[in-house]
Amino acid sequence: MKKDQIRSHKKQANPFLLVLLSFVILILIGSGLLYLDLVLNGKNINPSINLSFETYLDCFFVAVSASCVTGLNPFAGGVIGTFSIFGQIVMAVLIQIGGLGFITVLAFIITLFAGKISFKDRYWLSQAVGSTSFIHVIKFVRQIILISFVVETIGFALFIPAMINLFPNNIGYALWASLFHSISSFNNAGFDLLGSSSFIPVAGSLLASAPTWTSVYLKIVTMVLVIAGGISFLTIIEVFSFKKRPSQYRPFTKIVLLYTFVLLAGGSLLFMIFDSFKAVNPMTPLDAFFQSVTCRTAGFASYDQSQLSIGSQIVSCFLMFIGGAPLGTAGGIKITTFFIVVLSMFSYLRGKEVSAFNRKFSQKQVIRAMSLIFFSIFVLIASFAAIEIIEGGKFSAENIIFEVFSAFGTVGLTANLTTQLSVGSKMVLCLLMYIGRLGPMTMISVFSKNINVESKLHYELVEEDLLIG
Repeated sequence: MKKDQIRSHKKQANPFLLVLLSFVILILIGSGLLYLDLVLNGKNINPSINLSFETYLDCFFVAVSASCVTGLNPFAGGVIGTFSIFGQIVMAVLIQIGGLGFITVLAFIITLFAGKISFKDRYWLSQAVGSTSFIHVIKFVRQIILISFVVETIGFALFIPAMINLFPNNIGYALWASLFHSISSFNNAGFDLLGSSSFIPVAGSLLASAPTWTSVYLKIVTMVLVIAGGISFLTIIEVFSFKKRPSQYRPFTKIVLLYTFVLLAGGSLLFMIFDSFKAVNPMTPLDAFFQSVTCRTAGFASYDQSQLSIGSQIVSCFLMFIGGAPLGTAGGIKITTFFIVVLSMFSYLRGKEVSAFNRKFSQKQVIRAMSLIFFSIFVLIASFAAIEIIEGGKFSAENIIFEVFSAFGTVGLTANLTTQLSVGSKMVLCLLMYIGRLGPMTMISVFSKNINVESKLHYELVEEDLLIG
């Protein structure tokens, strides 16, 4: 009997591997449909589009970017200047499934038609969707879908006035643009239908000829949706259940809300210090706050990233690296990882245990957080080196670094570099976006079955003190 149980355990699918494969399938289907759109409609929208294998790879890049909710786009014309309504719908579906997770969407569909789900399947599902409780995982999956539907519906309604102002002669498209922007904003994807300049009102763009209130209104609604998508579904569930006072929130919620405020406020202040007092193209306070919000994995741009000062580029990379909260639509190493590392450093300096909010955190969590940061830095350095070698010094190191951080953090901001990169560099960015969306620890968990297993020895090794520093 025990042997049969062992065999069935070995045959059980690795949930992390299934997550990886589900995104691969989603990307391949999406890239094929996007290229099909260019074959059928591309010449009508942009006559300069050349249908070739390299163009398919650009479609593959867009599919990766949409599925991994990033926003980087190799097509100079942007979404609206490259793809028809069909292609835009494909992108919206990729963003929605990529933001929620293919397994989450699939699990929701299964729960609608299936009867009881076994404890083993619940545990497997909790590992795949990242839930902290396998008992309540079905309820959690349904809550994720419900929250997404409600928030995106509200966002859709809020975007309508501005979009009708931008597309006054095509109300149908204005409604579609409202829905697309709501999906893209809440899922922190960074794709828009405003043209190649995003939210920057350059000459000839949609926003340049629109009233000022339209631009301000669009930025505010977008920021609200981006923040909502980046603070985690767990935080939204706890805060909007209205069953607890803020002092009674679980430590996870307190950490997410506190650090979200600190990073947004601190980032805005630093952007104003570095770029608001320039003689040429100064950054407005609203754009400074928008930059702080969008760097936390959204990707919309209201300020030309190629004109950022070195100080603002460094702050942007820092925010892109940290990202948002776990179990949300944001990328990066996550707020909680950054919190644990900072807390452990201060705890070490004070000679105290790692604790906060009347809770202590295990050594295992500290090691996991530090391992995640170390692995992420290694991936970033390797990717930068690869692109630098491929491009042969054609672009400045700071712009490549900015692009690499943007891809890994699934942000989507660019210093006008994405459209100029060679095929090899774009594939490096694809891999970065893929790793950044799924998370380095998910990637490692596929190849290391013992990552969360503690070894049990019948003896204890002698402890050695090494000289450090």
